[in-house]
Amino acid sequence: MENQKSHLLIKYFSLFNWATVSIAGLLLLSTFFIGDSLVLPWVTDTEYVKSPLFLEYFSINGKPMGFELDQILIWQQFKTGRYLFLEWPEYLLFALTLIGFVICTVTITYLERFWYLVCAGILVFVSINFGLDELAIGNQYFGYAFIGGFLLLSYYFQSIKTNIGFTTRLISILILIGSFTLVAALISPVPSPTLVWFSYGILAPLILAALFIFFVAGDNFFYLFKVATQNAPSGKNALIHFLVIGAVYILVLTLLFLNLTGQISLNIILINPYTILFISVISGYFVLQTKLAVVESQIPILLIKKLLYPALAAISLAVIAYAEITANDSLTLAIKMTIVASHLAFAVVYYVYCFMNFTPALLANAPAWKSFFRGERAPLLTARLGVIFFLIGVLFYLNYRPYYQIKAGQYNTLGSLAEKVENDLLAEQYYKQSLFYDYYGVRANYGLAMIEKANGNPAQATKRFKEAILRSENHKPSLGLARFYSDQDQLFNKLLSLKEIENGLNDQRVLNNLAIAHYEFGHLDTALLLLEKAYQNKPTSEITSNFLALDLSIKNNLDIDSVLQSTAHFEDLHTLTNRQAFANAVNIQPELKLKVPTDSFLLLDELYYLYNAALNSKTSNKELIETFDRYIAYPRNIAIKDYLMLGKVIQLYNSGRVNETFNLLDELIASYGQNTGLYSYMKAIWAYQQGAYELSFVFLGEAQSYNFDRNIIATTYSDFLAKTVDQPSSGLLQKWKTYESERENLNQEERKALLLDIARENSFDEEGTLKAVDSLRIMDSTTPLEIYELLQKAISVNKRSVLLYEAYIYQTLEVGLPFFGKSALETLSTFAKEVEFERIKNQFEQKEKQIQQRALSLND
Repeated sequence: MENQKSHLLIKYFSLFNWATVSIAGLLLLSTFFIGDSLVLPWVTDTEYVKSPLFLEYFSINGKPMGFELDQILIWQQFKTGRYLFLEWPEYLLFALTLIGFVICTVTITYLERFWYLVCAGILVFVSINFGLDELAIGNQYFGYAFIGGFLLLSYYFQSIKTNIGFTTRLISILILIGSFTLVAALISPVPSPTLVWFSYGILAPLILAALFIFFVAGDNFFYLFKVATQNAPSGKNALIHFLVIGAVYILVLTLLFLNLTGQISLNIILINPYTILFISVISGYFVLQTKLAVVESQIPILLIKKLLYPALAAISLAVIAYAEITANDSLTLAIKMTIVASHLAFAVVYYVYCFMNFTPALLANAPAWKSFFRGERAPLLTARLGVIFFLIGVLFYLNYRPYYQIKAGQYNTLGSLAEKVENDLLAEQYYKQSLFYDYYGVRANYGLAMIEKANGNPAQATKRFKEAILRSENHKPSLGLARFYSDQDQLFNKLLSLKEIENGLNDQRVLNNLAIAHYEFGHLDTALLLLEKAYQNKPTSEITSNFLALDLSIKNNLDIDSVLQSTAHFEDLHTLTNRQAFANAVNIQPELKLKVPTDSFLLLDELYYLYNAALNSKTSNKELIETFDRYIAYPRNIAIKDYLMLGKVIQLYNSGRVNETFNLLDELIASYGQNTGLYSYMKAIWAYQQGAYELSFVFLGEAQSYNFDRNIIATTYSDFLAKTVDQPSSGLLQKWKTYESERENLNQEERKALLLDIARENSFDEEGTLKAVDSLRIMDSTTPLEIYELLQKAISVNKRSVLLYEAYIYQTLEVGLPFFGKSALETLSTFAKEVEFERIKNQFEQKEKQIQQRALSLND
């Protein structure tokens, strides 16, 4: 019964292990596509640039008149920040490592004494490098307790209670390892104890992975030998096939080795160390039974095949995936060299081994592959010893480089952890220690460059960036250096560094940044060519947005319709903002693509698109005005309220709501005094267009008093002296036409509402406004106070209108506010002609006396 339960547990545990192998394999496969994008993602650096836009409203003797506002252009460059510390790869790797350690411990309890001692020694070595002594639990005794615990328990099962079943052994060892894991996670006084443990203990899974790689490295050759000789038509052909295929396999491994040492450059799809290892893992599983047949009586083949092999395979694949995902290049190179060197050693030695042992059998057309692991002339043990000596020779040849790179990889991990806890001083020391072992490490050099940049050491930062570039497989360090030069205002060095990027013209991001660098130097033609190339390769939103920003500088040489049509399908805010700016510059209004969110908070990109959409001198959009109203009302938008109000001002004026326009400009002046000169100049231009020539000179004087550009003021003043407009404003004429055509179909309330709208719209059309006021005055439903308020608002806008002031002054008597009328008379005296003033004053006094007399007669 116990045996049946054990087999069932082994079966399910085996399925679980193979599931972990699949997960690790898929994770490794994904690294071919995601690269280092998780740990060092691309960042789009957005720069908002003001671009002057002239809004023409009218002309004087053919000369355009208007004002200049800054619309917003958005330039986007690609950059990278600091390396991120990813926790989940470490948790995944060490979960697999702990599972593997449990399985290893269970497995060695079934070994004979000699093999038990050998494997227990290996596990002790793994435990020493597990990082438990860094957790500050009982000094170093916590690590010793861990080693002693699993040794005592495994020895108990191996030598004392040998008849205990698999289930009991597994549960006991799980409890032991789990207890130490919980103690490490819960009791350690260090911050983030699990991450500290994993970062220091990265060597443990590396050792297990290296042993597994060595174990399966020769299995590919067995299958090559089998395939080459199994179905050959003759023994001679079998020998030739084997010699040729074996030589090609050795040649491929040699080329990979030379590529890793930097002696050649090799980049062939699927010909890489990971592919070799993946094939070896598959080969090793199917040849496992045959390979271990000679020691089958001394080892538990079932446990090795069902549990140990997949557990170690999962650890090996997870280690590689971890190194790739975290962009730990030193660790990656060490693993690749371990794979290639071990496979090359087995291939060379097995090639000689097979030739010496099986040539006679092959010539005799015998199935020599069946006795591959039982060579007689040159024993397999001798071949394996030869492999070990071969690897020692490779290690000497490489000056222990793989070992040093593993140590560098460990310090890279620790440096990344130090950055995560925001201890740059400690991170700097770890990265420097990493460079001591691997001077050209990308991860360490780049990390140090970012730290030196933050510390304000430009010389050291530049040096580290340049050293990171030397061995980098992508352009991120190069763009990091270019960005650093840009931050230092070294634009020439920025341009030069981007031009020197190898194969940079094949990379969209390099093309984009290089184009912007040329633009900054005024090389518009070169910038255009580079962006065109990038756009043709792949028209991303960033490229398109920058293309539109550049087009604004060369708009006179472009097919305007083609530019707008080709970018119409992009709906990201950056592209929409630049497209709107380009359309404004060529005096075209594209379709407004408003996607107003339900949130009351307006993002900067949304603001600039709405603002650019408002900047034109001809069209108005009711929905746009309503959007501005909505966001102006929210206090949280106070920091951007001036942009919202200015955009609304432009749209209000375009829609003919002149009174609201001037009132909102007054509010802008009161709230944001730094632009009072500009706002006063805008009022001068608009007042002149409305025919209020005298008032426009007043506004020009206000603009000058607030230090608006004196040259513009002087030129405008001389132009205004003409007191003519080529395209005079139609004022309220269209409104009156609409009213006259519809009045017969309207009831009294509707007529009153329409007349109120006319009276409030444009006080510069004095006749139209007063006509509306008079029409309202004769309506029974209109009170004198309503008339008074209309006239009061009218003179607050058209402050130099004698007609409006006259009507207002008389109306003050109707509402019983003669003192306001007298005050208005004083104001009127400052700009009205003396004859007009005296007439109005006398009329006011006569009306006042008549009212007083009526009041006295009523009292009598």
